[in-house]
Amino acid sequence: MTVRLSAAKSGRRYWLSAALVIGLLFLWHRLGYPYSIDEARFLHRLSIAKANDARTLNLAELMPGDWEMVCESHSYDGPLYLARYGKTYAPVGPPQDSAWGLIFISADGSFKAASGSCRMPGLLPLPGCREKPEAILVRAEHGRADCPEFVAARQK
Repeated sequence: MTVRLSAAKSGRRYWLSAALVIGLLFLWHRLGYPYSIDEARFLHRLSIAKANDARTLNLAELMPGDWEMVCESHSYDGPLYLARYGKTYAPVGPPQDSAWGLIFISADGSFKAASGSCRMPGLLPLPGCREKPEAILVRAEHGRADCPEFVAARQK
């Protein structure tokens, strides 16, 4: 009889722990915290650039890794299919105004993502995708001081 009680308590603890972990992950997601170390580094470097009043952002310097292409990925646009990789990528930017999402795609089609909103420097949508050497953004003349906007260098 004692064994059954301890097994029941153990089962209850397991489910309570699982519910707590799921609740914390949901809260982490709702607060907009990064999903990976690479995204955290990207957002940190982006914050430093904002604090230093940067006029240009080289995405190759902000996102570590061997990616070869960066694409806008916002929930308003839905999934993105790229024939080059034969894959469809789910949106990473939240479905909110002033929010942005970027996917950094490696040669094998795997990707890293970064997303944010006006809490971080604003990034206006890239027109589609950019190759890594062309992934340079310049500060737009418009935009608020607390939320500067950056656009693709070629579209300015």
